[in-house]
Amino acid sequence: MQEAILRQDVLDTFLNLQMNLDKLCDAIRLDSNLIAWVHEEAESQFYLGDLSARDKAIALFKQIQYLDCQAPREIIVLPGFIGASNETLIIVNEVNLAKEQFKKSILALKAAKINPQANGFSEQMDALLNKHPLPFSVAMHKMGLARLHLKQCYRKIPILKAPPQKISWTWAHTKAIKRISLAKAQEMLLKKGEDSGIQLQLQKLHALPQNEQLAIVQELAPHLRSNIVLQGETATRMMIKGPVPIFFPCEAQTPYPVFKIPLKKSLRDQNRSVRNDVRLDPVPFLPAIRAYRYAK
Repeated sequence: MQEAILRQDVLDTFLNLQMNLDKLCDAIRLDSNLIAWVHEEAESQFYLGDLSARDKAIALFKQIQYLDCQAPREIIVLPGFIGASNETLIIVNEVNLAKEQFKKSILALKAAKINPQANGFSEQMDALLNKHPLPFSVAMHKMGLARLHLKQCYRKIPILKAPPQKISWTWAHTKAIKRISLAKAQEMLLKKGEDSGIQLQLQKLHALPQNEQLAIVQELAPHLRSNIVLQGETATRMMIKGPVPIFFPCEAQTPYPVFKIPLKKSLRDQNRSVRNDVRLDPVPFLPAIRAYRYAK
């Protein structure tokens, strides 16, 4: 009984997301007299050519399935901005709420360890997906939930409270740093096996003072950020995620912001300065789990 409820919740919340995305696409077209701009790379597999900025944004928001050649962890990036009426901004908020509800339903299904392919669920999901044509053809015609690019379903559309005066985009190369106890480090090492390399690292670990902590470092994938200055009596500066077009309230006379086109994605600069508040030894202390000692 619980399985059926969770599966139905996924179907219902996904249908609600589709309906709200359709409403948003219609609203974006109705605002055609307002300013809009998006940037795409000519070599991108999501290249849309001569379409207008608004039509490109619409295609992006509709593309919630994987492209044929899209890697599992790759997301479509289309930075830009869309001037919007108050009515459209209300719909954007409704889309973001629908995204959040769909994400919760998917996480509940996964937490219950329910097979999404059983009891006709996959066929029901396929039926919903096939009702909405995509700007790019997708070969996965009968894969149900596996056809969906969940990150593209989940990611919310940013909304500014005022028109921007300036916008620029930059690629951020960041790390996730997590403190762990020596006991936790030992637990993580033991899960890696019992070969000589692990035994040597356990010996190094046991030689440390018991009150010392280590840092687990994870390199995060490059992600696009938007640096924004809002219009107003006093300049308001902010930084937000920027992989999709940014919406803001707009009128027919609202001018284009000064904007800087994002550069192509680049590799991390290995010579980049380290944060002053987090100093780690340059060489991993326990390579098997990417654990570093804090510098003294």
